[in-house]
Amino acid sequence: MLPEEITVKGRKLIWHHGPLAADDPLAAWDGLLAGRGLTEADPFFTSRLADLPDPLAMTDMDRAAARVARAILDGEKIHIFGDFDADGVNGTAILVEALRATGTEVSFSIPHRAAEGHGIGVEPVHEAVAAGIKLGISVDTGTTCFDACAAAQEHEFDLIVSDHHLPEKTLPDAFALLNPARADCGFAERKLCGTGVAFFLLVAVWKKLAEAGERPDFDLRVLLDRVAVATIADVMDIVGVNRILVHHGLQRLNANPSVGMQALLTVAKIKKTVTAETIGFFLAPRINAAGRLQHGEAAMRLLSTHDTGEALKLAKELDETNKQRRLVEAEVFKQAEFVLGDSEVLAVYDQRWHAGVVGLAAGRLARKHGKPAAVGFVTPDGVVRVSLRGTPGFHVGNILNACSAHLEGFGGHAGAGGGSIRAGQWDEFKAAFGAAVSSQAAHAADHSLQPIDGILGLNCMHIGLAERLARFEPFGRGNPVCLWLLKDVQIADRRDLKGGVTRLKLTDGSRWLAGIVFGANGMGDAIEPGLTVSVIGELQQDSYRGNGAIQFVIKDVMA
Repeated sequence: MLPEEITVKGRKLIWHHGPLAADDPLAAWDGLLAGRGLTEADPFFTSRLADLPDPLAMTDMDRAAARVARAILDGEKIHIFGDFDADGVNGTAILVEALRATGTEVSFSIPHRAAEGHGIGVEPVHEAVAAGIKLGISVDTGTTCFDACAAAQEHEFDLIVSDHHLPEKTLPDAFALLNPARADCGFAERKLCGTGVAFFLLVAVWKKLAEAGERPDFDLRVLLDRVAVATIADVMDIVGVNRILVHHGLQRLNANPSVGMQALLTVAKIKKTVTAETIGFFLAPRINAAGRLQHGEAAMRLLSTHDTGEALKLAKELDETNKQRRLVEAEVFKQAEFVLGDSEVLAVYDQRWHAGVVGLAAGRLARKHGKPAAVGFVTPDGVVRVSLRGTPGFHVGNILNACSAHLEGFGGHAGAGGGSIRAGQWDEFKAAFGAAVSSQAAHAADHSLQPIDGILGLNCMHIGLAERLARFEPFGRGNPVCLWLLKDVQIADRRDLKGGVTRLKLTDGSRWLAGIVFGANGMGDAIEPGLTVSVIGELQQDSYRGNGAIQFVIKDVMA
């Protein structure tokens, strides 16, 4: 039933769930529900906070929450060990804001990407101890930080690790280790990001304080905008618990965002409804830019401030940093492609490359070639640090574990990770990396395939169906957008607008549909007026035109 031709972007169409063809909006909707194993009344469409699991079900949570609650009640200081990416700084921000709201004195530290790399350093632990602090909490890091945990134990410093990265076979000796990826845990199906773990820690702490008759006058729901941004930025599966968190986080972003998030929305000139796509394309890159080219602390200050003027100033600085990041990233990617040549193993490093963009370059390589890539830089003391990015079907954390003999320190999850190469062992690492990728390749998704949900006629292109499809939001990994094939439609008109946007008028001879393409250059001359083509895309409500208008967002074309 599907066309055998290859699309303009080099993809072959396959069914996402099974054959579905419809020329009626209700038939299309019913077929989609059946294909995805859902019903109209499925809890998937409700996303209630009341359905979130009890945080005390997470391994070590009872011990961790009780210790934090005791520190709050006894007036102890608490130090937060954050990380420099969007997940780490958002998680640090929500812990700092919530704990300070209880009257607790809270300090934090975020490592410098190039100088210190991921993880809890031993020196920050020593500094916290020297400051008279007896309790520390990590965010989005710590599961493989054995030295830092040992230093904490030595100084009787209670270090609570909250993280989501894949653990090694043994765990560090922390006071408590909150990580759904632990073999003895599995909380929330192991899909939470670091900020998500930190949020559940706060929920558990609030429960402990309530039991003691000291529940804080602070609503944890105000933190959900940052939980949502971190979850999307770290490319977590938007299903189950994450779907609930992101759904409510998006509601807050649209109705009452935090001061810092509002400043980012203003600087990014976002005037329409904020979606998961908005986070991925406009908010997350600006937050990440700080840690990539400068220091993650700038993003942390933005995400935790209550001063509108300071927030706008910081957001503008991040915007400028992000523009610079794009230029540096493009150059590193170009050089990496040249150095790799026709190498089958996508592992490369260069001392000229900037620490903050090697992960992005690895991501571009992975997407282009359909398999994981590792791109590294050289620290001032001569250590090669690599960032890994994966593609569907591969697990970067497991790849890192397979290369652990050649790594000094590392951490990762399904989609991304990184580590430091042992001195003189780059060739050995590259060989182990290539072998691990090859081992997983047999089970990985073919990036040359394009799944679609069904074949629809223009009669299906109705506001009623568009409204129903919007119920699947938030979209993301694990819950992809609904993609449809419209066969043999004529392009009656084309208008190229600013920002690489192209608007089309599509017709089957009797019915009309507005089409829109973002980045039409990638489709060459396949969408010229007068051509009859088959288009693959997403049916959406057109918020720009309003009044029940719809549009078909074209992702690919079969000429």
